[in-house]
Amino acid sequence: MNRIRILIVDDELTSRNTIKKLLEGSEIYEVAGDFPNGKMALDWLRQNTADIMLCDMQMPGIDGVELMRSVHIINEYLPIIAISGFDDFDYVRGSLINGACNYLLKHELTEKQLLYVLDQVRERYRIVPAGGEVYYRRGYCIYDEKEFSAEGISKLIDRNYIEFKTANIIAVAISPDYRLKKGIHEKEYRRDIVNAVIDMLNQMLGDRYPYLIHVTGKGHIIPLVSFTEEKSTLLMMNVAGNLVRRIQNQIVRMLDITATIVVGDVQRTLEQALEQARRMDGLLEDKMYLGGNRIVSEAIAQKLDYSEKEIPDNLWNQLQYELKNQMDGYLLTVRDVLDVMGKERLARQKVIKNCSRILELLEKNTVLDAAECEEMYERIKQHEEYTEIRSEILETLNRKNRMRQSQEHKYSSQIMQAAQYIEQNYMQDISLEKCAEVTGISYTYLSRSFKKETGMRFVEFLNRCRVNKAKSLLVRKDIPMREIAQRSGFRNYNYFFKVFKEMEGMTPTEFLTKN
Repeated sequence: MNRIRILIVDDELTSRNTIKKLLEGSEIYEVAGDFPNGKMALDWLRQNTADIMLCDMQMPGIDGVELMRSVHIINEYLPIIAISGFDDFDYVRGSLINGACNYLLKHELTEKQLLYVLDQVRERYRIVPAGGEVYYRRGYCIYDEKEFSAEGISKLIDRNYIEFKTANIIAVAISPDYRLKKGIHEKEYRRDIVNAVIDMLNQMLGDRYPYLIHVTGKGHIIPLVSFTEEKSTLLMMNVAGNLVRRIQNQIVRMLDITATIVVGDVQRTLEQALEQARRMDGLLEDKMYLGGNRIVSEAIAQKLDYSEKEIPDNLWNQLQYELKNQMDGYLLTVRDVLDVMGKERLARQKVIKNCSRILELLEKNTVLDAAECEEMYERIKQHEEYTEIRSEILETLNRKNRMRQSQEHKYSSQIMQAAQYIEQNYMQDISLEKCAEVTGISYTYLSRSFKKETGMRFVEFLNRCRVNKAKSLLVRKDIPMREIAQRSGFRNYNYFFKVFKEMEGMTPTEFLTKN
């Protein structure tokens, strides 16, 4: 009978011999090779094959993390189980993130624990020895949406591929709160997190209750747990509640991220459980506006209603005008567009479409180049929460704006600080004295230096910012004149008209007619 081939890499001979001894009587696994260092293992793998590799994390020369990376160049899909001599969550977490599919602690290593972890990996990766079929009957992972159906699961049960009962089922839907950072490969990152969570579930559920796990295309993990032998609904719900709290805590401790979890109630049939599981998967999408790091009950949760409204044309017109005329106020208008999307709770695809339009305008007006826009668009598509999308855009634009200002304006640091303060607060009732207080210099020195470096007196610079804002609001043609004056920072309506005409050579009304 063909068996699954195990490769052991550990600099401790005792450790290698212990594992070989524990596997001596196995009808499923055999040790194909064992090596004291990574170099020998890599040389062997270039000429031979293994199904699962057990790798010590702390070895001289090539350590475990470096070895895992090198092994996956030779065989991208070889599952690697990390072996650690230290019960250190940071160390274990690091091995999982760097490509390990599971881990073993040397001081806890027993035949039962070793076989349990090997069986988990064998099932998840569907490892079949040459000439035979082996299935791990509990904790079976379903990745195909079509297979995650009453018919698909029933076929697996009838063929004796899985051990699962189709009554008294509780579903749990888990969505890790993925925190994507620049430079992280998104697909690999999600895959590693999902695999780590599946490992946690397998260890927590063990052999007490039959269960199976569905992994959706969005990276959501949906375990179904069968309580056929139990009669108490309260006991079933308590078990599910304890599982949810434990998995949430473990995700935080081992993966350094949070999770959003939806808990179902007891369903008497498989069809009912699957229907509820799909509703729960839909509730996870509400993370878009409700945020992550939550545990909710499906029985009381309300699905959000998403809007298909369009961003008003006048708001787009304002943004186009400001970008075309290189007005710093475009940042506030971008924020207004984003605020409308958040307030209306636009559907995800609508949000992505509007963000794409913003990026097109930014590229057209050379605020961002094509590569920057494409990179930002790809990140935006991967964000799960709207606050992350909003921050991605605004933080990038603020950074670009500061860089542009530092390059264009050769002001001293104190005058630059004063100018930025005015540009950010011109809508408020600010004064030379207040600006001097913010910059930490006397108002007489600020007044003299401001005029010398910018060519404008403080009040002229302030009014220029306010008039520019008024012009961009006038372009919208949907805001009353008095409101425009107030939103531009002018407290006196007549003064607004006077300053506007002095600077633009026409009244606000004439500007409105002309544009």
